[in-house]
Amino acid sequence: MKKMLVFFALILSAHAHADEASRQAKIAQILEAQGLHQMFQQQLEQAKESAVEFGKDIFRKLLSEDGISESKENPALEQVFAKYLERSAALFSAEELVATWSAFYGKDLSEADLDKILAYYKSPVGKKDVRASQAAMVDFSRVMDTEGQKRLNEAIGQLMADLKAVIGN
Repeated sequence: MKKMLVFFALILSAHAHADEASRQAKIAQILEAQGLHQMFQQQLEQAKESAVEFGKDIFRKLLSEDGISESKENPALEQVFAKYLERSAALFSAEELVATWSAFYGKDLSEADLDKILAYYKSPVGKKDVRASQAAMVDFSRVMDTEGQKRLNEAIGQLMADLKAVIGN
């Protein structure tokens, strides 16, 4: 009897593993059909541009706070800034973001749900949906980056003013 129970447990375990592999394959197909990798890559490229601009703003503010002319060359400061650009450009890859997303996507979805979602994204209207989302993401990210930069610059300006008030007293 024990041998039979162990046999059935092994069969159920193998079946559960096959079901999970099937789910993961479907999720990978859905993410591919959604164009998630491309959207993440676009966002990363825009975030990199934003980080460069943010870094330049901070660099200029630090120089002006210390009374250093922007036109005056300082190789040490330029090297620090170049290192910042390298670090900020490589925070994440699109592959890492897709892998992380896929670990959370669809936990509450059945195999039938995944099949329907995949069918939708493979359909003509699903493909249009993906293209519309990708197009919207470019403009959305640009607007949010610009507004985020503005708000962050205001917050940093206020922080510097507050620090000067405390240090000055």
